Amino acid sequence: MKILSIFTLFVFQMNSAFAGGYDTLPAGINTIVAKQVNTTRIESRYGADQQTAGLNIKQEFTSSNLQNISDAVNLYFKQLNTISPDAYNQFSLGEFKATGWAEVKAQGYGIGHGITDHLTILASLPVYHVKTNIDFTQSKKSNIAAIRNIVSNVPTTSSATNFAKELTNQLPETNEELLQSLIVNMYGYKPLGHFERDALGDAEIGMIYRLTDYADKGQAIAFGAVLPTGKIDDPDSLQDISTGDGQYDAYLESLSGVSFFDNTFQLDFKIRYTYQFESEKRLRLITDSSIPLSSESMKLREKLGNKLDTTITATINPTIWLNVNASLIVNKVDKTRYNIENQKTKSIMENNTDSLNKWSRIGIGFSGIELYKRKKLDIPFDVNFSYQRILSAKNAPDFERIDADIHLYF
Repeated sequence: MKILSIFTLFVFQMNSAFAGGYDTLPAGINTIVAKQVNTTRIESRYGADQQTAGLNIKQEFTSSNLQNISDAVNLYFKQLNTISPDAYNQFSLGEFKATGWAEVKAQGYGIGHGITDHLTILASLPVYHVKTNIDFTQSKKSNIAAIRNIVSNVPTTSSATNFAKELTNQLPETNEELLQSLIVNMYGYKPLGHFERDALGDAEIGMIYRLTDYADKGQAIAFGAVLPTGKIDDPDSLQDISTGDGQYDAYLESLSGVSFFDNTFQLDFKIRYTYQFESEKRLRLITDSSIPLSSESMKLREKLGNKLDTTITATINPTIWLNVNASLIVNKVDKTRYNIENQKTKSIMENNTDSLNKWSRIGIGFSGIELYKRKKLDIPFDVNFSYQRILSAKNAPDFERIDADIHLYF
């Protein structure tokens, strides 16, 4: 379980914002696309109850979760439990709280080519800049002084008793640095703090085939694949964010639309189904739902949930060069599956891996296509800006995003 959960932006929408979503490029015409996506700072996420909570984890270092650090520590706690079960049960080095935030920016680059008037091929590749930070604090002090008092009243009857007493008296009071070192030493995680990197996202290749030739309405289908060119999540980091999901995807999409009043008003509807193929990854095994940390990792077959993305867009074109649009976007992801024999561990790992998110988006676009046709511009282009925010979500990060893109045609 991560403080900063897996997060990947949907970067590309290759079709022009001025044309219907079902339109394709004319035969022999090319397009190049550059896109910028910025998110607000991600400081919370939606849970299974669709309520937001901060990006944080807490854990107390008690005898039960400390004793397996090493053979020597295990021996100490066995002796402590023998001479004083009360001291063993009450033992605590304190509780830590780690609170995180993330910022993500992405640049996307794409190309398209019209094979025929009805068939267009497309390819795109995003590049991410990820910045995360985790503040580590001690939220509860240790009770070492109280444990020393309990142990000091136990009669010294053996070398084992003397060993437990001496070691208890040598235990230090804890602070943030000591507790963070326990995380690194106990669980093998990388140190917490500031993290920043650039990485490729998953590339997409595909094609759109337009089924109709009507002037005021249309239907098209799109299909293609998503390639695992992005960086997957690091299981040894509590704050890494993946820029790819580590397996191949295949998608099929239906695009349709209709326009009214000489293309002054448009309605477009898109629905995309994505099948995510199984892959092998090294993952941390979470065996206790109340303890979000794990020292055990292994390679597992992971089947990420299939996706269903639906978008309804209404567009007003007051002039030949300006449009304003609004969209409702619904993203649904099925539960992730793991090939784990232990059914309890399997259930914990798969719990809350599904999501259902609803977004609203508003945008404005500027087009030079008609002006180019009228020989008032040398190069046809589209420039689009949009703002997107969550309406409701389940098991997803909470953020807003701003997109800007330019399409050049030649």
